[in-house]
Amino acid sequence: MLDKERIKEKLSDLKIYSKRLSSIVPSDSDSYKNTDIILKSAIERNLQLVSDVELDILALLYKGLELKLSGDDLSLIESLSGKLSKKSINKIKERRTLRNLLIHAYANSSYEEESFKQAYNTADVTEFIKEVGQLLA
Repeated sequence: MLDKERIKEKLSDLKIYSKRLSSIVPSDSDSYKNTDIILKSAIERNLQLVSDVELDILALLYKGLELKLSGDDLSLIESLSGKLSKKSINKIKERRTLRNLLIHAYANSSYEEESFKQAYNTADVTEFIKEVGQLLA
């Protein structure tokens, strides 16, 4: 059985983090590269939060739909490929990959372009929220 209330709470959190990203991300990649470390850190942290909440929602869906697959994050994401669009699944994978890189190799600045790209365009988060809402209905 789906825990619809917890999923709705998580969707609300996801909206907050996505909106926060939209309000703090610079308007272009060059501006992002020249942004101070505090703002970059805030953007990267919110990207991590979006990824973590998306995964929490997928775990709640997985448990509630009683799917019969277990394993790591990628297995969990893949298990819902029949329930969510391929585009959403791919964006979740991209964000999860970036999240893991940011957490485990933070000092490496080669992730700036991908961080900017994901923070600047959060349309996929809105689409994910819509798809999950349809599953709950």
